[in-house]
Amino acid sequence: MNRTRLGIALAAVSAVAVLVGVAVGAFADETPADPTVVALTEFAASSAPTTTAPTAEVTTTASFPAIEDSGIRDPEARNAPTAATFEIVEVIDHDPQAFTQGLELDGDRLFESTGLVGRSTVREVDPTTGAVLRSRDVPGVFAEGLTVIGDEIVQITWTDEIAYRYERDTFELIETHAYDGQGWGLCHDGSRLVMSDGSSRLTFRDPASLAPTASVEVTFNGAPVTRLNELECVSGRVWANIWLTPLIIEIDPDDGTVLTVLDAGELRPESTTGNEQAVLNGIAYDDATDTFLVTGKLWPVAYRIRLVES
Repeated sequence: MNRTRLGIALAAVSAVAVLVGVAVGAFADETPADPTVVALTEFAASSAPTTTAPTAEVTTTASFPAIEDSGIRDPEARNAPTAATFEIVEVIDHDPQAFTQGLELDGDRLFESTGLVGRSTVREVDPTTGAVLRSRDVPGVFAEGLTVIGDEIVQITWTDEIAYRYERDTFELIETHAYDGQGWGLCHDGSRLVMSDGSSRLTFRDPASLAPTASVEVTFNGAPVTRLNELECVSGRVWANIWLTPLIIEIDPDDGTVLTVLDAGELRPESTTGNEQAVLNGIAYDDATDTFLVTGKLWPVAYRIRLVES
């Protein structure tokens, strides 16, 4: 490439970076003014019990103690908005270079999707140490959420409108699927895929073809909840984090109402302060222990937490 072409290419890259930065900054500036986010945050703060939060960024790989069922397995017990907080059961290392987009436990195996063009991967991570056991690059796209369906993994992309289906144990690419619109979060509820696109709407899709079959708008006290991002399907309900906030919510997929609100702001590592990109992003439910693994983009740690309801 000659110097003229190189200069043009670098200018184009620089312009894209500026636009992305402006977009992120605009969303960040807009977050406090979002009335639904404010209402959710105030609800969580006024109703939830005291959080048991970490006092330092420490890592432990020790086995965690047996815990009582926190009620996540019994979603029918929650039929009205509830504020919850958490107890930290374990702190685990996490790759601080991972731009986490999706996180899912499959038995005792942890799978993660990372984003950014040129840095997107699908990987398997040791859930006790955080070590990356294997990884496959996903070139040329901005990867987003992923989910496990039997012995396969499906990974979506942000604006490329393409999904990848891999063999779970080898990461061999089986096939790709096209879809319309943006892809943010993805989970499998046992019979259908649930997908977010950054709006207030969840779309249900056929697990084999990714064709849309239905959708629902998510609301809190009648107001739409936008920027739905990473998803986790648990016992017939959908858990989601709201992008650029520390909020995690539980959603009734039948009518879209918010049933549980969790403010996980105290989990953000001190070392990420000031980094607008290092936001909460990554929710993986562990059915064996009734706990969640939670992390964020570029976080050096992940937390195993147990929910405590008011």
